[in-house]
Amino acid sequence: MTDFNKERAKDEIAVSLTLSTFCMQRIGFSFNRPNSFASYYSQKLMFILSVCGICYHVFSEIVFIGLTLWNSPRVEDVVPLLHTFGYGALSITKVFVLWYKKDVFGQLLSELADIWPMSPLEEDAQNIKNKSLSALRIAHRWYFWLNVSGVWFYNLTPIGVYIFRVCRGQLAEIGFVWVSWYPFDKQKPVAHVAVYVFEMFAGQTCVWIMICTDLLFSGMASHIGMLLRLLQRRLESLAIVYKTDEEYYQEILSNVKLHQRLIRYCNNLEEAFSLVNLINIVLSSINICCVVFVIVLLEPFMAVSNKLFLGSALIQIGVLCWYADDIYHANAKVASAAYNSFWYKTSPRCRRTLLFLIKRSQKPIAFTAMKFTNISLVTYSAILTRSYSYFALLYTMYRDN
Repeated sequence: MTDFNKERAKDEIAVSLTLSTFCMQRIGFSFNRPNSFASYYSQKLMFILSVCGICYHVFSEIVFIGLTLWNSPRVEDVVPLLHTFGYGALSITKVFVLWYKKDVFGQLLSELADIWPMSPLEEDAQNIKNKSLSALRIAHRWYFWLNVSGVWFYNLTPIGVYIFRVCRGQLAEIGFVWVSWYPFDKQKPVAHVAVYVFEMFAGQTCVWIMICTDLLFSGMASHIGMLLRLLQRRLESLAIVYKTDEEYYQEILSNVKLHQRLIRYCNNLEEAFSLVNLINIVLSSINICCVVFVIVLLEPFMAVSNKLFLGSALIQIGVLCWYADDIYHANAKVASAAYNSFWYKTSPRCRRTLLFLIKRSQKPIAFTAMKFTNISLVTYSAILTRSYSYFALLYTMYRDN
């Protein structure tokens, strides 16, 4: 690929990850070096404030959960605290991985530009590319707005509850966004305002981190799925047009090399996100179970906020499983495409090379949770099943009490 085409490819990839980049900038993070010292230090300061904010936010929730367990270890007192703590803990894990693997992600984006399909493409290939980018864009917008609207419902609910009670002539005071512990009296006027502002900042920071990492993963995984489908298209049309034996062989060889690059790319992407995937799989069942318990049995004033949280949690783990499953099946279909490539029109040398491609395609490409389990839509089904089991257990304990 020429330098000009590579720059165009980078621009197209950047456009597909616009919302992810936007959220990264909100926490002071970027894969590109700042243009000036002022922007560099302001970016570092914002990143430090964001990380410190969410770390104390999660720490204060841990302390409050501990105090609650000590003073009132009832199901209805403890369970409403767990899903927000789980969300914050997952955010800390994701921002750590984002920072620690910064160079890896930058390299992956650069490698993606090297194999990015550029115009002019055949009509079928262009349709595959357009359809994939369009679906990704729609999914990213929905995910972005669901998460942002959810956190702002949380942020504004205490004010809404205050106005509601005042209108009904009840004694009312503005509460707080999250249930957290602070080493001072947070009911004093100045402290109350400061805590409320801090909790809005911490909650929004958690959402920025969650969105940017999820959209980064889904975007890169979607592009790999698209490239695998384009490879299928190239293989299926391999011997439709008559060529010399050498031309057949070189085309097959280029497809084999592309497939190997895609496999290496998927393995590198899987390694970068493996820890996040493990924490995600472990916490998702607990988060979904706890928020469903709260929606069904507790806190009517938080119903809308918690329903948006539930939708976000379901979509967040669903996106991970969907794109992992898509890559798994797209790679398996490469073997079928190679077999349907009119291989019988080619020479024995070409057939042996295609056989190598088929055998390699039959070995699954799978995203894992630190190698403990492969991630697919079957995993999503298992998470929902476990969530219901946990909910049934909590409901039984609550009913007995």
